[in-house]
Amino acid sequence: MKNRFLSVIIALSLIISCMATSAFAASAFPDVLSPDHDWAAEQIEEMTDLGIIKGYTDGTFKPDKAINKIEALLLFARVAGYSNENYSAIVEFAYDKYQYMLEEIDIEAYNSYKKEIAFLLYKGIFADDEIAAYLEDGQYADEFPRADAAKLLANLMDAKILDVDSSELDFADADDIDDSVAGYIAYVVENGFMNGVAKDDGTVVFDAEAPLSRAQVCVLLYRIMTNLEMSVEAGTVFDIDTESSVIEFENADGDDKSYIIPNDAKIVIDGVAGKLEDVLENSGIVVVRHGKGIYSVEVISPESNKTVKGSIEGVVAKDNYARVSVKLDETGEVVSYYGESQFDVTTDGVADSMKSLKVGDYVVIKLLGTQIVSIDRLTAEATVQGTLKAINLNSPITISVLTVEEISEKETVSEYTVSDEVTIRRDGNKASLRDILVGDKVVLTVKRGDVTKIIATSTKGSATGSVTAIKIAAQSSVTISANGVETEYAIDMNAQYIVAGTEATIYDLRLGNVVTLTLSGSTATKIEQTAASSTTTKSGTVDSISTAYGYINMIGSNAVSEQIFASKTGSTIGAKIINGETGKEITFKNIKKGDYIIATGAYSNGAFIAKTIVVTPVAE
Repeated sequence: MKNRFLSVIIALSLIISCMATSAFAASAFPDVLSPDHDWAAEQIEEMTDLGIIKGYTDGTFKPDKAINKIEALLLFARVAGYSNENYSAIVEFAYDKYQYMLEEIDIEAYNSYKKEIAFLLYKGIFADDEIAAYLEDGQYADEFPRADAAKLLANLMDAKILDVDSSELDFADADDIDDSVAGYIAYVVENGFMNGVAKDDGTVVFDAEAPLSRAQVCVLLYRIMTNLEMSVEAGTVFDIDTESSVIEFENADGDDKSYIIPNDAKIVIDGVAGKLEDVLENSGIVVVRHGKGIYSVEVISPESNKTVKGSIEGVVAKDNYARVSVKLDETGEVVSYYGESQFDVTTDGVADSMKSLKVGDYVVIKLLGTQIVSIDRLTAEATVQGTLKAINLNSPITISVLTVEEISEKETVSEYTVSDEVTIRRDGNKASLRDILVGDKVVLTVKRGDVTKIIATSTKGSATGSVTAIKIAAQSSVTISANGVETEYAIDMNAQYIVAGTEATIYDLRLGNVVTLTLSGSTATKIEQTAASSTTTKSGTVDSISTAYGYINMIGSNAVSEQIFASKTGSTIGAKIINGETGKEITFKNIKKGDYIIATGAYSNGAFIAKTIVVTPVAE
C-alpha cells in the first residue's frame, strides 16, 4: 500500500508540515488511541508512516484540529498529480496559463503555492470564476467545510453529479443542506468517500458547514488514493495512428511506448478538450491511468507552435518562399518569418493572397518554429460571416469560424480572440457565449482580431444513424454513420438523452445502436436511442483461461468473478484480441493469468460474448 501511495503524494508533507513540527508514529499519539478516534487510527498511521502528516512537539496529533481552505486546496492539487515529476511540464504550463489571474489574488503566506492552485484550475477541480471569490479578502484562512470537501472530491473524481434535492439525502440535518451541494454530497456518501456524523441522540447528520479535521483529512486522502490508484507516464509523441487510436511516444527513460487510447479516455490539448487527430508530433504527453485503464491523455503542443501579432515592416514573395517582417506587439522588435511552401493568407478570415499584404498592415501569423503556417490580415474593423466551428471558453476565450470565399468557394477556418466587452445576440435575444452552439450561423464584428460583437442564428435539423464513436469530455461529441458517411456532432452540455423511451445519460449510449439527433446547427440538443443498450464493456484481471472452450474467468473491480467468452461455439475464437501496449493483434493463447483486460460485447443466452478484448500484459 505504501509504495502505491508514495509516488503521488510524498510531497504532501510540505504543506501539512506547516501545521506541525515533529513526527510521531500514530501509535504514539495518545489522542489518537482514544476510543473517539478508532475510526481514523489506521489511516493516520499510514499517513504518518509515510511522513505526509506529522504530529506536534507535545506528542499529540490533534486529530480534531481543523484545516483551512488554502491548505485543503493544496492537498487536493497534490492528490490530483501536482507532486508527480511526470506532471512537471504541465504544472509549468498551467502556471503560465493562469498566472495573470492568480497575480490578482493575495493569499499572503501562501503566495508561493500559486503553482498548486494553477494546477487545480487546469485539472478543472475548481472553476476559473470561482477561485478568486473563494480565496480573496482573507477567506483562504477560513476553515474548510465538509460541503466544500464533498464538491472538490467529486470534481477530482470527475464524477457525473445528479440533480439531487437536499430533502433526498438520508441525514437528520438534510433541511440545513443547500441544494447546490446536495448532488456532491450524495456522490461522496454513495461511493464511501465521506460518511455522516453520529450524534449523541442516535441521529446521523452530514454537518455540511462543519470544518474538516486533521483526522478526516487522513481518512479522506487514504480513500482517494486507494480509489484512484493513479499512475502517470510522461514522454514525447513521435507517431499517432488515428484509425486504430494508437499513440506512440518516447518516455522519460528513453523507451518507446505504444498505447491504444480508449474511446472514453479524456484527450486534453494545451488545457482544452481535443481529439486524438489534433495531437501533433513532438508534443509533450502525459498518460494517466486509474488502476490499469487509461483515464486521460494530456498533451502540450511543441513550444514552436505559436501565434504572433504585429504590423508588417516588409514583404518579399518568391516562387518557392515568402518572407514577412513584423514589428511584434509583445516586444516591439522586428522579426522575420519564412514560408517555404504554400500557406493560407486571409483578410479578416476570408481567403486572400500574398499580393494583399502591404507594409503597415496588421496581421496575425500562426507559426511552426519560424515557418509561417498562415497569415490573417486584419482591417481596423471588419464584419465576418460564417459558421461557428468551435468555442474555447478557457482564457483567452477564442472562437473558430468557417468562411467560404464567394468566387473560389474556398473554405477557411479562422480563430478569433473574444473581447471581454463582447455583446452577443442569438435568434434575436440577448445571450452569452454559453448560449451559442457549434453550427450556428454567425456575423462577427472584429476589431484587430478581437471579436466585439456576435450575432448568432440557430439552424434546426435532425440526423439519424448508428453510433460509431462517443467522446465524453468538456466538449462531448457523438459520431454517427449514415449512408456510409461518418459525421461528428458536438453535444450541448444540457442535452436530453432518451434510451428506449426512458430518460437516460450519455453513459447509456452504446456503439452500434441507432440514434436520432435533434440539432441546433451541428450541435445535438437531444439524442434518442431507439433500443436499450445492447453493447457492454467489462474490465478486470484474468484469473484463469480455458483455451479448449474459449473463455476467460475474470475478477472485476467489484471483486466478483465473471466469465468472458471469446467464442460463440466450441474453441473457435471469434473475438478480436489486441495487445493494449503495442496495438498489435494477438491470439487467445497469448492471454495470461494476471493480465488486465477490457472486453466489449453483448449477452447472448445469459453468456457474455466478447467482440473485442484489449489486453494489458501483467508485468514480468
